[in-house]
Amino acid sequence: MTAQGDTEPPKGRPKDPRVDAALLDAAIEVLNESGWAAFTTTAVARRAGASTASLYRRWPSKQALAGAVARHIALDELGGIDTGSLEGDVRELLSAKRRILENATGPALLSLMGQAPHDEELRRILHDDVYAVVRGQLETLIAQAVTRGELETPLDASRLDVLTLVLVGATVARSVFLTRPGEVDTDTVETELHLLLAALPRGGGAAG
Repeated sequence: MTAQGDTEPPKGRPKDPRVDAALLDAAIEVLNESGWAAFTTTAVARRAGASTASLYRRWPSKQALAGAVARHIALDELGGIDTGSLEGDVRELLSAKRRILENATGPALLSLMGQAPHDEELRRILHDDVYAVVRGQLETLIAQAVTRGELETPLDASRLDVLTLVLVGATVARSVFLTRPGEVDTDTVETELHLLLAALPRGGGAAG
């Protein structure tokens, strides 16, 4: 995707959202094709048809750009889940996670997560832009279930942390040890669903 006519706007002029989108798309493409080693702000700006100055006005480093990519991927798929039941919500959350890996964004996200242990700034950014997003969405689904009477109480912080790590970690481990992104059989999905549901404190009004 190429940003047309990207010129330096006068100071204080709002940023063009089309340029933001072009830069994020370009960043995903560069990560997918070449991984973190070739992920540079120059390569991304060139791919987007934008200037590096435009990129740096939005993100001060390649790590910050990577975090924006990760947050964009996570929020695009994980937000707004409300099927009317806890099981439906968790099933949709797992389906959204699977869609992320099946789409072109999957390799880019896995590349960033694989690099994070070796880059403290990237690790911190991904904590905020992936882990915190997933944790927040899971907390929202649990709050919805408490309101419906499907769960007795919200989860305490430590249990919520562990379930978030299970959600994220299972994805990474599966991609490394068992499958390519998206290659997940139905039995595996159902098993993950029921293990997550079993970890939640069901109330008397819980369905099935």
